[in-house]
Amino acid sequence: MTTPSLTPAQDHAPADAGGAAIEAFLKPKSIALIGAAPAEQRSIRGALMRVLRRGGFDGRIVPVNPSYAEINGTPCYPSIGAVGFAVDLAVIAIPAEFVCDAAAECAAAGVRAAIIISSGFAEESAEKAHLQLRLSEVARRTGMRICGPNCEGFYNLLDGVAATFSAAAEPAEAENQAIVGAGRVAVVAQSGGLGFAMLNRGRALGLDFTHIVTTGNECDLTAVDFIGHFATDAVSNVIIAYLEEIRDVAGFRLAAERARASGKMIIVIKIGQSEPGRRAALAHTGSITGAAADLDAMFADLGVLVAVEADEAVAAALAFVTNPISAGRRVGIVTTAGGAGTVLCESLAGAGFAIPALSEPLQCLLRPTFPNYGSAANPVDVTAQGIFTGGAMRALEVLLDGDEVDLVVFAATLSGERSISIDIDALRELAARSAKPILIYSYTLPSGFARQALRRAGLPVFAHIRDLVAAAHALTFDRRRRAGRLAETGLHSS
Repeated sequence: MTTPSLTPAQDHAPADAGGAAIEAFLKPKSIALIGAAPAEQRSIRGALMRVLRRGGFDGRIVPVNPSYAEINGTPCYPSIGAVGFAVDLAVIAIPAEFVCDAAAECAAAGVRAAIIISSGFAEESAEKAHLQLRLSEVARRTGMRICGPNCEGFYNLLDGVAATFSAAAEPAEAENQAIVGAGRVAVVAQSGGLGFAMLNRGRALGLDFTHIVTTGNECDLTAVDFIGHFATDAVSNVIIAYLEEIRDVAGFRLAAERARASGKMIIVIKIGQSEPGRRAALAHTGSITGAAADLDAMFADLGVLVAVEADEAVAAALAFVTNPISAGRRVGIVTTAGGAGTVLCESLAGAGFAIPALSEPLQCLLRPTFPNYGSAANPVDVTAQGIFTGGAMRALEVLLDGDEVDLVVFAATLSGERSISIDIDALRELAARSAKPILIYSYTLPSGFARQALRRAGLPVFAHIRDLVAAAHALTFDRRRRAGRLAETGLHSS
């Protein structure tokens, strides 16, 4: 059984959720783990200790659990009231029936903010909804800010604060280093699993993240509070938000306007386009998704890009932080394989992009650099020989310097484990001096070696045409006048 959401942002006037308050929430100097367990324990409470330590937190960790005298070499306290010094953030992971009292004890002990990991509130039943109302009341009465319940916490990658149990929140491995020179992404999600999935998936493509924040049922702090913070911070270029419900519509509007004024993109995965999706959101976080048409109109007015799922959102963000915005939707395709060019042509045209035939003067510039069995039309098929004769780089240069296309897609094979046939230095130089976007597609699965080489050059690579089309769409919709739905480009047509 489920219950409608309790819309805390509308039910009471919370304490200041402005930049300073959110900044303090995300950068605690001390963290108490209420219900702490040893890091080696295979449980959520053990994972909280393990991930926090591995994430690089250099502040004070304060385990609280009457069952232990110490945990992993750190003194453990029987209650938060017994700690005896100020604690910035409490992470509460105990059974739901004890959470409200624990939160009140934290507030009485001077804790400034709390994350409620525990589930079993409004998402479970109408009977359990009263517990969530009690949490809202604790926040309103004491001024202690609460994130959750039913969330996975947050990961502040800039400061090494992994206040979460997600295994994704650990330092990136060498093969997942970020693309050199790329902008950064903040994620705000009402789903903990999906929020950290975007970190996992984005890192695999070279995205650089600032924060992952999950808000769950939102008894106090909402996704909009965090979106508003990242809209004006100095480090995030893109905000990806997974939203089942927008509890503070006026606040979202303000945040989106501020993001647009700052040159930032907001990408929203908004649930509620289908009846099953609305039903799932209600069961997941107790959220009422709202009327899809009204929300689409608002997103359009605010210049917010709407994605349907995580991979599309990640691909759009990847394009935005690595490329200039395109002046139009005319695409030039350069390929080393005719079949890859043909499929790209079909997919992009089906998504509403123009693939114009190149003028005869432009084709004359291209033909001498690759074999006669290639093609100087659009797609420009330089053949496999074009990689070695310089035809591929020459074709890219001609298209980027000319005025017949707005965006260029380069398709090549990048599966080599020890070498790459394309001239990465030349490609990097072309991208650096061009005002047009370049999107790279590998029609074979790109090797880790190739991905790393391109990341060092500041260039992303797409292994799936669907993601590349989402990226192209992100670079071509006009955020000043209207938003775009990826569905409108044909990506989701049956």
